[in-house]
Amino acid sequence: MKNLEDLLEITDLWTYLEKSDKKKVLYGMGDGADKILDVCGKRGIEISGVFASDEFVRYQTFRNFTVKKYSDIKAEFPDPVILVSFATKLDSVMDKIYNLCETDEVYAPDVPVFGSNLFDGAFFKENFDNFNKVYSLLSDEISKNVYYNVIKHKLTGKIECLKDCETPVGEAYSSIIKPGAHSDYVDIGAYNGDTIREYLYYAKDVNSVTAFEPDIKNFAKLSEYAKTLDISANLINAAAWDKDEKLTFYSRSGRNSAYTTNHAGLKPIEIKAVSADNYVKSADYINIDAEGSDLKALCGLHKTIVNFRPVISCAIYHRSEDMFEIPLYLAKLYGDFEMYIRHFPYIPAWDTNVYIKNKSE
Repeated sequence: MKNLEDLLEITDLWTYLEKSDKKKVLYGMGDGADKILDVCGKRGIEISGVFASDEFVRYQTFRNFTVKKYSDIKAEFPDPVILVSFATKLDSVMDKIYNLCETDEVYAPDVPVFGSNLFDGAFFKENFDNFNKVYSLLSDEISKNVYYNVIKHKLTGKIECLKDCETPVGEAYSSIIKPGAHSDYVDIGAYNGDTIREYLYYAKDVNSVTAFEPDIKNFAKLSEYAKTLDISANLINAAAWDKDEKLTFYSRSGRNSAYTTNHAGLKPIEIKAVSADNYVKSADYINIDAEGSDLKALCGLHKTIVNFRPVISCAIYHRSEDMFEIPLYLAKLYGDFEMYIRHFPYIPAWDTNVYIKNKSE
């Protein structure tokens, strides 16, 4: 079995980049690239260029860099360090990145989707006891392999770590969730209904769906989808939170709409946030992907979780501390339990989730 202590000896990506004399370039633009450039600026790591996939190149400007094609960058810097600066789960795009790894030195730096804690060597060492406690709670070797490799990826940026631990979504349903007949499903961060659609594919004879989605445009799409269902659907146009209040919200009308203190380029609006306990009547399975508010949502589901002890899936990739805070919070709510970690195909380590359920008899 792998030992997390081995990861304490690893040189993290940022330290490596500080010491490397090779030219460093970004592959991609946008929020991820902004965050990577900000970290590099603070650490004195010089970035020499930015490129994008050929179909997106108009030789536009991004952060004072002219965005070039890969061929342009290679002509200028024959042996660069390439930092993948966007997230993807598209097979075609991931294959392009994997192919790039065969010819170049490529990393996918981990920068937090939300929050300010960078997952570097110092962060890992400071919180090692918590990481190790989570590791000891995991119920199967797949989970331990995922947890080890996701941490290794976050430290090193090495993409092969993710490929070595990914599993298909269907595996989680068949081996962990195992939805029973006439189940009640709760979806926190329901977006346009995609995760409801996924659950209905794997679960038969679903009794009810309760779904929370704060973004007004996403909620409109969710409502249209719900009209096609022949089951009870309770839709709440609010953020699932630990109490009822108003929040500042940054809408993208997409999967990443979120509550946060700042989101560049987006206009803040005020939204309704509610304690989910007040809206959930029954729960057999709860799926939580709340874009950085996952722990808040869990706290607002305290009574529901204690009363019904449902199977729970919760994202643990939005904030660096989610990797231990959320599993340890869930462990306190359950007596005898099974806990699992799964990572579905994604670069970087997005779509990494913790699962908890009653211990099998």
